[in-house]
Amino acid sequence: MSNVPDAEIERLRARVAELERQMLRYETMERELRASEERLRFFVEHTPAAIAMLDTDMRYILANKRWLQEYGLEGQDIIGRSHYDVFPDLPERWKDIHRRALAGSFEEAEDDPWPRADGSMEWISWKCYPWFKGDGAIGGIIFFTQVVTKRIRERMELEQSREQLRKTVEEQERLIQAIREMSTPVVPIYDEIIVLPLVGSIDSRRSAQIMEALLNGIQHYAAEIAIIDITGVSVVDTSVANHLIQTTRAASLLGAHCVLVGISAEVAQAMVHLGIDLSTVVTRSNLQAGIEYALDRLGKQITTRTPATMPNLLV
Repeated sequence: MSNVPDAEIERLRARVAELERQMLRYETMERELRASEERLRFFVEHTPAAIAMLDTDMRYILANKRWLQEYGLEGQDIIGRSHYDVFPDLPERWKDIHRRALAGSFEEAEDDPWPRADGSMEWISWKCYPWFKGDGAIGGIIFFTQVVTKRIRERMELEQSREQLRKTVEEQERLIQAIREMSTPVVPIYDEIIVLPLVGSIDSRRSAQIMEALLNGIQHYAAEIAIIDITGVSVVDTSVANHLIQTTRAASLLGAHCVLVGISAEVAQAMVHLGIDLSTVVTRSNLQAGIEYALDRLGKQITTRTPATMPNLLV
């Protein structure tokens, strides 16, 4: 029989049982840790962002497939390599950011430009955080990035298109304004007499321009008589007539007297048929008659000058 006391044997058995329970707990913890690592790797691998994990020496510990794809590293084994060897053209300001992150800072940026060594430009949206070991010490940094170059270039192209469209619209507006000014020229023909010849159709927008041009012309030339020539206006309906009447009334507020000339026989018949009343407006058949009326109203007239008699130098 053994000389070992029974109490010692029981104590040893209890110790062995405790060690077996600890081993079981360690095995369980190890399985859970492996499962957790697998879940982390699965998450990192399938997340839409490009993710890389580096140690304090900026060497790769982990990089997902998206990271390799977005940065043209497919087929390369970058684990253990320096981040600065993999990307030798990183700007110095990013290296400063990495140093701050390794010191515990959380950094991020949107649409950050990255001039590449080949002269091209990339844009990156990124987050750079420190990761921590079990004892709480910083173990390195982790990148969450997205290459947004395509979106930025599309936005720049859209902005360029908008700018080009804006310039085109401005040019069209200048041309339209020039055409409008040509379509409503105010012509001074004598002291205090101006003529506004109208051609084409008249709508509400053009009527406002006609009124503006006439009133500006009256002020600019200090005109007392304004002759509105509608010889070139093929259609005069109720709306056009009302516009013309309003224009003459506005001119009278500036002290000018309006004369409407150039009403054709067809237009006159149409105006009678429509019941348009122009009794408050002075009318004349043509521009010549309108000028004669204007001169007479101002107390002036056109006279024929008699040629001077030339002396006879042959006597």
